[in-house]
Amino acid sequence: MEKKEERDARLAEIFGSFNDAWLRYWDSYRKLQDQLYESLRAGREVSWLAATDQTKLTEINQVQRELFSGMPRRLDYAPVGEITQDMGNAPAKIADLQKALSKEEEACKDLEAAIALMREQVDVMRKALGDYRP
Repeated sequence: MEKKEERDARLAEIFGSFNDAWLRYWDSYRKLQDQLYESLRAGREVSWLAATDQTKLTEINQVQRELFSGMPRRLDYAPVGEITQDMGNAPAKIADLQKALSKEEEACKDLEAAIALMREQVDVMRKALGDYRP
């Protein structure tokens, strides 16, 4: 049977490795978020090309405002006073993380499909503009 000190040392090593992975995940998340905002900006500018008059531009802007209003703007942050280090809660917290990562993985698949669709539309527009002479 494993001694308590050995188990505690093994858990400390496991959680240390998890923190390294979490920091890598967080950095990737931040970079992806920055890129998504840049893509949104560029996409908005292209969508404005569909505005044939001021009324249409107003409609497009309204739809975009509605979309942006539903975007998350902050990380759900737990103040230090609310943090629990009770190992009895660890299995539930780990299960919550696994569930969240599964949902995120599915959302990434949806994002990949949306990116593919956008690329198709960009190619169609580019080809059509190749024939366009104002």
